[in-house]
Amino acid sequence: MNREQVLSSRRQLAGFALAVAGLFALTTTLVATNRPFAVATSLSLYLLLLVAVTATGGHWPGLFTAVASPLLVNWFLIPPYRTLRINDRDNLVELAVFVSVAVIVSAFVSVAARNAAEARRAAREASTLSRLTEAGFGEPLDEIVELLRETFGFETVAVLRDDDTGYTTIASSGPNAPTSPSDATLSDHLGQKFILVARGREPGERDRRVLNAFLGQLAKYLEQERLRRVELEAESLARSDELRTAILRAVSHDLRSPLASIKASVSSLRQDDITWPDDIEAEFLESIETQTDRLTSIVLNLLDLSRIEAGVLRPAMRSTAVADVVSAALRNLDVDTTRVEVLVSDDVADVDADPALLERATANLLNNALAWSDRAEVRADETATGVELSVVDHGPGIPSDKRLEVVQPFHRLTDSSTSGGLGLGLAIVDRLVAAMNGRLELRDTPNGGLTAVVHLRRSGGATR
Repeated sequence: MNREQVLSSRRQLAGFALAVAGLFALTTTLVATNRPFAVATSLSLYLLLLVAVTATGGHWPGLFTAVASPLLVNWFLIPPYRTLRINDRDNLVELAVFVSVAVIVSAFVSVAARNAAEARRAAREASTLSRLTEAGFGEPLDEIVELLRETFGFETVAVLRDDDTGYTTIASSGPNAPTSPSDATLSDHLGQKFILVARGREPGERDRRVLNAFLGQLAKYLEQERLRRVELEAESLARSDELRTAILRAVSHDLRSPLASIKASVSSLRQDDITWPDDIEAEFLESIETQTDRLTSIVLNLLDLSRIEAGVLRPAMRSTAVADVVSAALRNLDVDTTRVEVLVSDDVADVDADPALLERATANLLNNALAWSDRAEVRADETATGVELSVVDHGPGIPSDKRLEVVQPFHRLTDSSTSGGLGLGLAIVDRLVAAMNGRLELRDTPNGGLTAVVHLRRSGGATR
């Protein structure tokens, strides 16, 4: 872009409009008031108008004013009026001086206006590059594309991905964005298989400098996004491998043991050459039932975990009575519920929860507590923001530095519990509670043991 084009066409048209209007108004006023000033004073007023016109529209409107002003002064303000003849030498000298000064002032003001415009343009470029640098690291791709369209005045801009069989739009700004390079007036490759396309005016030479910075930032952004996706995929694969390994390890131990016990009991009962006493036969049947229940619990936990990890769990949230949930959980426990002391008042506030999921979480916590302790307690306490449902045991507890680990699937501190298991109980509870917008907290029980606290929001979001 050359220096003469620094001022926009709109600025130049405004300068010409100001020149015409100013010359007409000033001349009309001086003539209508019967020429109250000397020629030199009148020329000073025209010189002031010249400075304003040049500052507004640049060199060409200023030059027009510099030529038109002495002609108007000669025609309307210097005797003989309405002729171009000048009888007074002083007036001739004054006009000559005015033309010389007007041309010089016009040139200087034009240069100053051009330099000011260039300075503003440079400031805008610096501001744009600063915003671009910030946007490239934190804002979505659509916002970067929108910034590009606004900066260069394009009608529409889009980023396309070349899929070999066609182009896919991954970000766009403006109406009717181009869907291929052939539909655009501007197209630039962004590395890999990405192309920037735009429709509108062609950028000038100076615009290209900032545009190239945009293109470089966009290319970096797209590469970072690609690497981020690769990283996420690698992490997902690593988690999947870890989960599969844990499942295989758990299945090989925790499923084989009850299956072996069931197999042994059934094989014994089917022996035709041995008549088992009634008490021994009852023991075999009890073993089969117990180990089948254990297998059922393991399989249900695995199914629950798979649903949670797959993201298909959809809680049906509604106002739920905590006392009703605790009662339902106790009814469905496969252990002696007389070992559980319930300290939940019917007056405790209702909570926002899925009753079925909260019942399952409570049952898992009670099973876990009774696996490590000969007795457990359940209580509910209201807080300023909600309700705390606590399951308390008096077993060995969990060290504070291990509490983040035990809520991970298949993680067990030891194998010394009375029921065994896959180490899924607390992991499932943690995820079920999180799905209901709650939080699981593990605390020490006074005098030893573990207290599992489920934080839930009071129904209706009210606080006290």
